[in-house]
Amino acid sequence: MKLNLILRLFLISMAMFSLSLESSSASDTPKETAASVDTLKPDSLKPAESTLAPQDSFAPPVEELVTEALEKSPAINAAKARFAASKELILPASALPDPMLEFTLEENVSSLSSPNFIKGEMMLKQELPFPGKRSVRGKSAGAESEMEFAGLVYANRQITKDVRTIYAGLYAIDSEIEAIKLAQELLKMLEATAAVRYSTGEGDQESQIKAQLESSRLLEKVTDINAKRKEMSAELNRLLGRPGSHSIGKVLALPIVSLTQEELEKSEQLAFTNAPSVLLRTYAVKAAKYRLESADLDFWPDFFVGAGIGYDEDYEPMALLSFGITLPVWQNIKQKPLKRAANLKVDESAKLLEEAKLAVSSEIINLIARWNRDQKQLVIYKEAIIPQTSAALNSARASYLAGRSDFSVVIEDYNLWLDARTQLARREADRYITWAGFDALTAPLSSNNKQGEKP
Repeated sequence: MKLNLILRLFLISMAMFSLSLESSSASDTPKETAASVDTLKPDSLKPAESTLAPQDSFAPPVEELVTEALEKSPAINAAKARFAASKELILPASALPDPMLEFTLEENVSSLSSPNFIKGEMMLKQELPFPGKRSVRGKSAGAESEMEFAGLVYANRQITKDVRTIYAGLYAIDSEIEAIKLAQELLKMLEATAAVRYSTGEGDQESQIKAQLESSRLLEKVTDINAKRKEMSAELNRLLGRPGSHSIGKVLALPIVSLTQEELEKSEQLAFTNAPSVLLRTYAVKAAKYRLESADLDFWPDFFVGAGIGYDEDYEPMALLSFGITLPVWQNIKQKPLKRAANLKVDESAKLLEEAKLAVSSEIINLIARWNRDQKQLVIYKEAIIPQTSAALNSARASYLAGRSDFSVVIEDYNLWLDARTQLARREADRYITWAGFDALTAPLSSNNKQGEKP
């Protein structure tokens, strides 16, 4: 009789709890990328009030944050400034040296008290580098500007990837918060049921204490989650150029992403063409070759020409012309060592390009493995683990109420149920982070450099 009374009381409380939450959640249930809250709840449980930190707003879509970061991030703006500065250096690199205006005066100083004027001259002189030197210097500066361009692309993609990664982490945390809210309400009912059974002599006090212990553990987890969320929000604010204390709203969902089999097969070649690290090393090889060409030309002399006017001792005007040539006589200690160094730099840049391609290839293989893993794990969670843990928890609660199982079984199944919902969101976040890694390596350059142009 007592058991029937307890069962009826529990079923009535469950029905009232479900009805109240269903009526309040119709307008604010978040959309999920892989599974809605309805597929995650046991017995139509919905989140209610919680001890977790409140979130009064929703985070904007991740691509809005990416756009904001690319506009306001100090790191991006610094990279833009470096690229702009490098473009300004191209023209001066190939410019002629500044001309020189020279004045000379000759006097006979045999008598210091009364020197005699001999002649005076004024001449304009210009250095003329050997043909080809100016051109290759300009090309070298252009290649170095291209390296800064690659640095800007790298900064853009790294910031984009970091924003997406943190956003996915916040989604996993916020999904865990929702699962904990459900768990807190479930524990309240389990604790109340255990208390009623203990008061009527149908159960022991251990069950009530275990329910209270699980509630305490949830509070511990809540503290960790809130601290972790603040850390991630502060890091996201740094990327966005905001103060660290700026509030980041609740992340409702992640964008739907996919990778076709064709994209996976071509990903390595796309990465060799578009990955910033490969792009940077490619431009470095180009710059090193231009520096080697410049070192070769340094073996040839430069020229000087001049023109001017002068006056002799009779103050008769004179026209002046001059021509000169540099003599590269110190080749063994100047030009030859510089050429050897330039050759070594070409070899070094070629090896670094090869290493960058190997690193990108390895990263692509890792990303493909993670993508396939994430896809399979999501199917397992949505089709097996989530429904199985819900069924197990419902069965354990029913058996406990009927007196056929121990309360520890209910707690064990409850932990499995909570872990399954937490892990599902983490798997979704992992898949999105993997996609972000692919995009950072394979996205066309035009989509990553909207603020500047190549030199």
